[in-house]
Amino acid sequence: MKNFVTIHRFKAFEKVTYYTFWVEGRAQSEADSFFARFEANQSVALDLDLLVSWISEIGQRRGAKAHYFRFENDANALPPPARIMAELGDDYCRLRLYCVRLSDHVVILANGSLKTGRTVQDSPDLLTHFRFANKMAQQLIELIGSGELQLMGQEIVAIDQIELLD
Repeated sequence: MKNFVTIHRFKAFEKVTYYTFWVEGRAQSEADSFFARFEANQSVALDLDLLVSWISEIGQRRGAKAHYFRFENDANALPPPARIMAELGDDYCRLRLYCVRLSDHVVILANGSLKTGRTVQDSPDLLTHFRFANKMAQQLIELIGSGELQLMGQEIVAIDQIELLD
């Protein structure tokens, strides 16, 4: 059975438009699923606030420059690396939200979880989301190369559905 993924606008800021993936047949987009899982969890409230602050900071003031994102193979993750996070007074966040940074103005948010181990491979819940984000990033790179996916400023144009390949 083929699964399809669509890309939906999530939140637009002055400098960055965030999109999210929506896997066919699921009740929520990937980003909505992430936030729904952690919004009511008081043990990670400060981590979630920090992550949301960085999403706003990047979107409103800084733009989606590559150095604000963690390198995760073909995908990326938020919050930024510790040396960048220290600029706002904190340098550690246990949450990771995977994403695909397409330009300084367009980012697609995927899903994520708590980083419970030293590496993503040591964090079972996180590893699933890492693999999905990288699979989508690889496919998007190909679609941009072929011209099937195009960016115009802060907008994604010319794409309807993406077949989720294994």
